[in-house]
Amino acid sequence: MARSPALAEAATQVTSGLILGLSAVIYAISYAALMFPGNLAVLVPHAITVTLITAALGALYGLFSEDPTLVSGPDANTSSVLAGMLVAATAVTLPGEDLLNRSLVLLLVASLSAALTYLLIERFGLARLVRFIPFQVMAGFLASTGWLMASGALNIMAGVPLTRAGLEALLAQPWRPELLAGLALTALLTWLNGRYKPAVVVPVFMLLVSLAINGVTRGLCPLAPACAADIWFFRPFAHLPWTAPWELRLDAALLWDLAVLTPSFLAVAFVGTLTLLLALSSLEHTYHRDFHLEPALRTHGLLTLAAASLGGYMGVISVGRSLMARQTGGGRASAVVSAAVCLGVLLGLAWVVAWIPKVALGALVLWLGVGMLRQWFWDLRTSLYRTDWLQIAAILVCVIAFGYVVGFFVGLLAACIFFVVTYSRMPSIRLSTTLATVRSSVIREVADQQYLSTAGTACRVGRFEGYVFFGVANSIYEWYRGADARQYKVLVLDFTHARGMDHSAATVIGKIIRAEAARGERLILALGAETRQALLANLPKLGDIPLPDLTNSFDTALELAEEHLLALRPPEQADATGARASPALRWIEVPEDREAFMQFVTRVELAEGATLFQEGQASDEMYFIEEGRLEVVKASSNHHSFRLAKVVAGSMIGEMALYSGQPRTASVQAVDNAVLLMLTLDNWKRMQQERTDLARQLDHYVIRGLANRVSRASAALSQQET
Repeated sequence: MARSPALAEAATQVTSGLILGLSAVIYAISYAALMFPGNLAVLVPHAITVTLITAALGALYGLFSEDPTLVSGPDANTSSVLAGMLVAATAVTLPGEDLLNRSLVLLLVASLSAALTYLLIERFGLARLVRFIPFQVMAGFLASTGWLMASGALNIMAGVPLTRAGLEALLAQPWRPELLAGLALTALLTWLNGRYKPAVVVPVFMLLVSLAINGVTRGLCPLAPACAADIWFFRPFAHLPWTAPWELRLDAALLWDLAVLTPSFLAVAFVGTLTLLLALSSLEHTYHRDFHLEPALRTHGLLTLAAASLGGYMGVISVGRSLMARQTGGGRASAVVSAAVCLGVLLGLAWVVAWIPKVALGALVLWLGVGMLRQWFWDLRTSLYRTDWLQIAAILVCVIAFGYVVGFFVGLLAACIFFVVTYSRMPSIRLSTTLATVRSSVIREVADQQYLSTAGTACRVGRFEGYVFFGVANSIYEWYRGADARQYKVLVLDFTHARGMDHSAATVIGKIIRAEAARGERLILALGAETRQALLANLPKLGDIPLPDLTNSFDTALELAEEHLLALRPPEQADATGARASPALRWIEVPEDREAFMQFVTRVELAEGATLFQEGQASDEMYFIEEGRLEVVKASSNHHSFRLAKVVAGSMIGEMALYSGQPRTASVQAVDNAVLLMLTLDNWKRMQQERTDLARQLDHYVIRGLANRVSRASAALSQQET
């Protein structure tokens, strides 16, 4: 009983390896014919040897990779590019041996170039750039792989791929029993895999179908035209010639041609690298895991060097064969079996292929291809945005019509265009309001705050996020022009949350600067370090127009706007005696009450940079600012301090400690030389006894100020960067 699971696993590995090996052989033959077309067709036997060597080494990739089911080997993309290079480079008429030598030298140099490219990209860590390829391109790549697998499966079954030539062949001879049998077997395989595990179904399916078709065609109706061997089975291969790389000849003319073909070699290396990384990144979606791209490149570079030294050429990961290995329960042992099959065909065992029914292998490949099409194209129509799904469809159509490389670049271009359009439509304007509703952290006297609550509507405020490029800049300009400019005296534009700015955006900002200068109104720009640098570097010449106010924080920009509006306020009226109230005592309406209040306070002078009190300090006095400015500073958890608020002349500070008796909640420092009026707890109590009316005015003033203070402090905290 203990041996049964081991035997079952061994049988699964052997069966999976045989399926993969036979599939690799069939694909190798097709790639050989693809690489050596036209006048090179006489060299196809040599090309089959080259591709089988590559397939044998590629089958062993699972032994060195993160997942044993990953399979490498010849690929349609690289074979197509190599075919174009070989046809162009061998257009001259050459004797047979010279033509073979030239072709194999070109393959050798192209493979060495690809191997070097793999290793260099791995060395400098550039493989991660493939992570920036959009999902739509990945899905289009996988869906296209499914289509090509389905097309290849129909070609294997009946010689009618999903191409124009295949359709013409089908119309010329519609009656194809092998095609009907293959489609029926595909449906049967689909049904069986819905009920049982693929690792069990596929081996049993291949064995039983092979026995049944051999029994029927060779035993029951061997002479019937519908049972002809060339319809149902692959033809055995003849002897395959091999030329050792070290036997190749180089002369001065060929060396010159190799130098001239350097761009072609680079193109082959680029396509190979792109296909490899795209295939591995796409398989991550199917395998639901991440792969390390750099080790994969290194392994492929070494395998390509090994293949080139043995007479093969460059290989890349095969999505189709990797999924086949996964579905059939393959592993490291099946990789060895698959490689052995390829070597066996090379060494004279090709006759075994003649006993494998085409429809059995074709049904398996068609089942995998249709499954990929359903997963990465049809099923996504309900889960993706319509534009994203249409991109996948466009990639699929381009791959069908023009090939993988064109489809990839079309998909990448479409993804970039859709990204630009979508990003430009995103709400980059995160805040659109006026100074009446959003304020700086500056604490002002109650009368000033009340004035700003009304006059603040004359200051328009806009905050913009994301990367500001031409599409976003255009929406900003439309936002700017969408308002009635006659209502505004100040314009604040906040770019501190923007991640960058291009030349087009700077040009739009220049148009706004010119327009505001023509109106004679004030423009204030809040810019981060990167956006400031980008703006100043790309801003068009303004001539005699000065730059607007530039600040490095949104809070500072709001402060400048508030000061501008306050400066536009009508001058304060003098009292009956012709005197104007001190800024610290404007809240007291009657001049006699102001004189009385001075009997309860003490004048305090504070030098620039001096500390009035520290956070956590116990205290029982409050202050009224007569001259100068103070900063409220609070320590953060990372031992750095940030400005919580700024307090200007006419405001009060420290009233919380006087009224509540609690320690100071923040530190206060003088921004410049300041004059304050200090009211102690004892004098406050004395005022309550001697001047109850004056104490009541103070209470009302403190309550209004505290309410405003809480609102301003909350806004300031939300704007700080910790």
